[in-house]
Amino acid sequence: MAKEDRHSPSQAPAPRTQPETLSEKKSRSWDWLWPTILAVVIVKVFGLVGGLVSFGCYYWLKPKLGTWGAVAAAGGIGVVVAIGLMTVIRT
Repeated sequence: MAKEDRHSPSQAPAPRTQPETLSEKKSRSWDWLWPTILAVVIVKVFGLVGGLVSFGCYYWLKPKLGTWGAVAAAGGIGVVVAIGLMTVIRT
């Protein structure tokens, strides 16, 4: 029988990752406020579909762009979708 080598890479313990900080674990309690305000304004001005699209885009883009980038991009996308839908319906 062959002896097992204690220092072989296959038996090395997995490196520890640093625990997440409290700010990364807990989302802020006011994160829902900006996309909601944006969606309500778009719903009042352009209609339900634009508001729903902007609300969904915010949560889709937030990890990629951050809060303010996602708010701006989601607002623009919601307005474009609402205007595009109005154009398609009226023609």
